[in-house]
Amino acid sequence: MKQTLLFSLLLLLSSMVHAQILGNYERNRNQKANQSAMYSNTGLTPSQQYRSVAKSATIVGDNILELSINALSNQKADSYTTIFNVVQIGETAEATNASLNKQITAFTNALKAIGIQEEDLYVDMVNFLPKYEYDVSKKLFSKATFKEIPIGFELQKNVHIRFNDPAILDDIVTAAAKQEIYDIVKVDYFVNDPQAIYSELREAAMDYANTIKSQYSDINLGLDSAYIITAENAWVAYPGDRYESYQAYSSQKLSNKQQSASKVDKMDKPVSRFYDAIAANDYDIVINPEILEPAVQFSYNLVLRFTLQKRLPKKEVQVQKEFVLVTPEGVVKKLKIE
Repeated sequence: MKQTLLFSLLLLLSSMVHAQILGNYERNRNQKANQSAMYSNTGLTPSQQYRSVAKSATIVGDNILELSINALSNQKADSYTTIFNVVQIGETAEATNASLNKQITAFTNALKAIGIQEEDLYVDMVNFLPKYEYDVSKKLFSKATFKEIPIGFELQKNVHIRFNDPAILDDIVTAAAKQEIYDIVKVDYFVNDPQAIYSELREAAMDYANTIKSQYSDINLGLDSAYIITAENAWVAYPGDRYESYQAYSSQKLSNKQQSASKVDKMDKPVSRFYDAIAANDYDIVINPEILEPAVQFSYNLVLRFTLQKRLPKKEVQVQKEFVLVTPEGVVKKLKIE
């Protein structure tokens, strides 16, 4: 009895740990997938369509061998630039601009106090627009007339902030909030020498191809004498393009009787966002595979096509037999035998 109880407890703990490792996003995605499976052509959910085995190999031609090598490099950004949008409304253009400049000056002074240098700050004007409202005038024997009249101005400026340590972004946001600046537009990631990264990926892919050629030579498939053509492609994914959103919640289902007799007020469910890095599933080479913080992901694809020499057909060899006679005197005579 004790052994059975212990085994049941271990199974329960195992399922709880598995659910924790899986995460809420996967659960949410599977729920959406199950709901949309009936509308797909295959009837399979995306999770069921994920490959559990390697991609199938293909034969290009009788004497053609094609290799496609994918390489991925995860790189930490060397610097970052964030943009804050600041808006101010006033009755006159001069008053609006003066009020906005005062707000931005207080913000930039706070940024300098936390270590941001003057050369790492830039302010640009985005919009300067007049604001209007409706004035109602009503005449005798006629309907009310609405006319737009100017009431003031709206001015928008952006503050660009460059920094090297991502941890300082918390201090930047705090400084902005103290000046009633709450609109952080985006954060850009920069890598100083992307060409060096692509060169590293190309070299790694070439080394990988040479390893494959060496292994093929072990089975007497010589690729060194083949005619070779190559093609390559490269691209990069920045963290700003790799964020996903989902809602993690569980709702109860009402019976038909409860639905007809009750009114249901649904609460607003929070939307969660997270960094979803490019997975390494389809990559032969991964440089810096472990990602702790959002990274700039460089991809490289190398295709090599080897055209081997065609095998010549075997020629049939006709064997002709000749019969000779050697006499006791040592004379050799050919004998014709039909």
